[in-house]
Amino acid sequence: MSSDKKIKPALRRSSFRLRITVWITLLIAAVCSLGLFGILITGSQITDSRLQNELISTVERNVDEIEYKNGILEIENDFAFFYDDVYCNVFDSNGRYLDGESPAALINGENLKNGSIGSFEADGSKYYYYDTRLDFNKYEYEIDAFSGKIIKYEADTVMSELSDPVYKTTVFKDGISSEKAVDIALEHAGLTRDKVKSLSVELPSTSDRTVFKVEFICSESTYPPVWVRGFINADAAKSAFDAINKTVIYIFPIFIIIAAVGAYLISRKTMKPVENICRSAREITDGADLSKRIEPEKSADEIYTLAETFNDMLARLQTSFENEKRFTSDASHELRTPLAVIKAECEYALSDKASEEDMLEALSSVDEQTDKMTKLVTALLTLSRTEQGDRRYKLEDTDLSALVKKLCADFPLAKNITLTADIEDGIVIPAQAQLISLMLENLLSNAVKYGRDGGHIEVTLKSKDGVTLSVKDDGIGIKDEDLPKIWGRFYRADESRSRESGFGLGLSLVSQIATLHGGKADVTSVYGEGSEFTVTFRENKAGA
Repeated sequence: MSSDKKIKPALRRSSFRLRITVWITLLIAAVCSLGLFGILITGSQITDSRLQNELISTVERNVDEIEYKNGILEIENDFAFFYDDVYCNVFDSNGRYLDGESPAALINGENLKNGSIGSFEADGSKYYYYDTRLDFNKYEYEIDAFSGKIIKYEADTVMSELSDPVYKTTVFKDGISSEKAVDIALEHAGLTRDKVKSLSVELPSTSDRTVFKVEFICSESTYPPVWVRGFINADAAKSAFDAINKTVIYIFPIFIIIAAVGAYLISRKTMKPVENICRSAREITDGADLSKRIEPEKSADEIYTLAETFNDMLARLQTSFENEKRFTSDASHELRTPLAVIKAECEYALSDKASEEDMLEALSSVDEQTDKMTKLVTALLTLSRTEQGDRRYKLEDTDLSALVKKLCADFPLAKNITLTADIEDGIVIPAQAQLISLMLENLLSNAVKYGRDGGHIEVTLKSKDGVTLSVKDDGIGIKDEDLPKIWGRFYRADESRSRESGFGLGLSLVSQIATLHGGKADVTSVYGEGSEFTVTFRENKAGA
């Protein structure tokens, strides 16, 4: 039990290259085993089928070499008693042996059956046999056209049907007619015309005498049938096949070894880019330098995609790390000032020199700094939640037109700044009303904070190819080089902005809230003339 526990972790800890090699080798071995098994099974069947076809073909070729001539059974010289490992024996209708050249053990005329293939054991070997029956239904006569005497006659097996030509009755002077010749032939054969299936009468031009050649095929024969039985040794052919099988079995392990070596080389070549990626990733990890990147091989395969994916991940990690680093630095800086003020006020209030009035003033300052830190922490929490897509911010159908109108009407203005609103009615979008309010309040606060005395703010909400909300002011504007940076946390563009109250989180919140709603925040500005902030929502649904 303990040994099994040791083996399994070892397998799990084995290299991916080794596992690929093992699996490829096992797969090749399984495929080869199935193929070898199929060869062993089907090869035997194919061998048997080939032997049987060869046996049938040889026997059938001999059929045309046996016939009756002038009433006597003749086996012609072309009859192949032994050909291509096939023995052929001839038996009469009663199974008595007539002729053949096979070994004595194969002279067996029992259980003759036309078209039948069987097998038997003889002299320790297996033989297949095939029987065919020869029925002599085709008759050929040559009859003298003058005397009507039968010159010769034959009986043969039907190899093909007669062309059955239409013949005219022919009569020779002082001789017989063709019809008479047919009657003579049928009478000699002991047949009547109703037994004749096809008939042909010719006057051969090659004959040296005037004769009628009468051929006919009958439905029955007056001659006894003859059997031809062929034999072939099944073991002789199978021994060659067995030798091939043994050779294949001996070669099989060598082939598997070659396959294993090939699989290992392939896996090593395949895994080399992965090892390079791992080495590069380890160097980046050990060096703690997220600016480094993995150099992928120039190919359009999965390894290249993997390397590019790692690089994208490293880029995001680097960006996130730098953002968090800057965020931590800025947050600690922003919190250090109010905490230092609170510390100083508390120490002064607790000193012996502090009067009651000084204590009240210190408490007021502590309260002010506490409110400032509370607002900062609240803003940071809101920003973090919007970045993470907090589920508490559920989007619902919101009448954006009514919400913007109310915020514009209730927003406190300063510096004698005026505000006009051009709001299209009936605009409804999926939104979180609290976040939309916070977003617009931040934009309006910026417009008032950095607007000029007696200036003007214009708020526009339109629905065309999406929903567009814009806040335009005629304040100090933003320099071109600062435009890409204003969406960052705690970023304030210049000294005039830095002197104003605030943490530099407002526009970060605006951007994140727009993203959470499937939209995008943008800005156009001319330094010294004013800025226009635009939030575009991609989804729009009329109604309300």
